[in-house]
Amino acid sequence: MSVNVDYRLGKIGGRGLLKGTWLDCGCAEGGYTAAMATRGPDLVVGVEAVIDRLLNAARLDTATGRLSYVCASSDELPFADGTFDGVLLNEVLEHVANESGTLSEIYRVLRPGGYLVVMSPNRWFPFEGHGMRLRGHTITVPVPFLPWLPATISQPFLRARNYWPGQLRRIVAGAGFRIISSSAVLPVFQRFRWLPAFVVRWYRRSMPAIERVPIARSFGVSTFVLAQKPLTS
Repeated sequence: MSVNVDYRLGKIGGRGLLKGTWLDCGCAEGGYTAAMATRGPDLVVGVEAVIDRLLNAARLDTATGRLSYVCASSDELPFADGTFDGVLLNEVLEHVANESGTLSEIYRVLRPGGYLVVMSPNRWFPFEGHGMRLRGHTITVPVPFLPWLPATISQPFLRARNYWPGQLRRIVAGAGFRIISSSAVLPVFQRFRWLPAFVVRWYRRSMPAIERVPIARSFGVSTFVLAQKPLTS
């Protein structure tokens, strides 16, 4: 299993939330969907708007009977009200065309008391992981200090949105959710291995301790927001 998948899903599973029926909204090729299905839920449904990605995701189904895939937009989910016990929105909110529409639909399909997990880019992290657009060209490697520029300057170059941690919490709360907690998602140096292997091994072993250091939490690559749909509206 991917180190990053294991780390991120561990943040949810460690809270005992992976049970019942979950939605992986914006599941891409289904790596997180398939991994979630092995960690306790009765059923995990992956939703993806790009059909080619969804076909690749379906190939990861190991016939556990706990996986299902649906092609749909995040702001038009084809599910009844109160279908899911939890929704994962992992590095997706920054890409959607309609933030409020996506969160409104997620709110609708969650049961009262159900959980929403959002992980999205943290503007305090000094590299823009999505790269940038520049004069008609796409740069796909992380760009230093771009997230720290004022939005009026950086916006024309960004390939995806990013959020200050407080900003992300306000967006989620503004959709009607109750914020339970917010924490950092640290980089695991899986895709971009800038450090020697022995340093990466030490770093990964030390991540639980690093996450307890306030300054380290501030500079996480993403922000983890755990929210809940109120029991009564």
